[in-house]
Amino acid sequence: MTMDANQKKLVTIFGLFFIPLAIAATWYLVLPENYRPGSMTNNGNLLDPIYPMQAFEQQTKDGETFTGKNLEKKWTLVHLIRGNCDEACSKWLYNTRQVRIALAEDMERVTRLSVVDNAESIEADKKMWDSHPDMQVIVTAQGGVAQQIIQQTAKDAYPEHSIYLIDPLGNLMMQFPPDIDPKLLMKDLEKLLKLSHIG
Repeated sequence: MTMDANQKKLVTIFGLFFIPLAIAATWYLVLPENYRPGSMTNNGNLLDPIYPMQAFEQQTKDGETFTGKNLEKKWTLVHLIRGNCDEACSKWLYNTRQVRIALAEDMERVTRLSVVDNAESIEADKKMWDSHPDMQVIVTAQGGVAQQIIQQTAKDAYPEHSIYLIDPLGNLMMQFPPDIDPKLLMKDLEKLLKLSHIG
């Protein structure tokens, strides 16, 4: 039985539509994730959707005003600290400091911010805080940047001492577990800095 012109036309249309679809599906199922077009492996949790930080105004531990504008033009690693900065807290402050230094010529593209809810904890461990001169420290009991981050990431499983990343446009975009290997944190930052044309 031979196909008439209409049947041939239907087969052609079917082929034009489904063959590329089948090739694409095979491509994504067979190839490792790292080699898929446009893919980027993350060691942290990429927030979906990202969250544009809303305007806020707070005070740093040195009495300076810190606003949402301070989050622009650089990649910002954020730590939320409740109560005293314990051993685990000190460790991840140290780790992010070392990661930033290790970025070498890209170091100035990244900044660090800690939000502390207890001013007395800073006075109690002044030596530790003074060892982080490159880090901005906001002292606040409520509101501002900390409240926004908590509201946007409350559904996620990472516990206290998570590390957050805000992009140079002021968007909260990533969350890292507190026990992340500093080398993996650095790997993600290097990828972002390489691909980014902002900050």
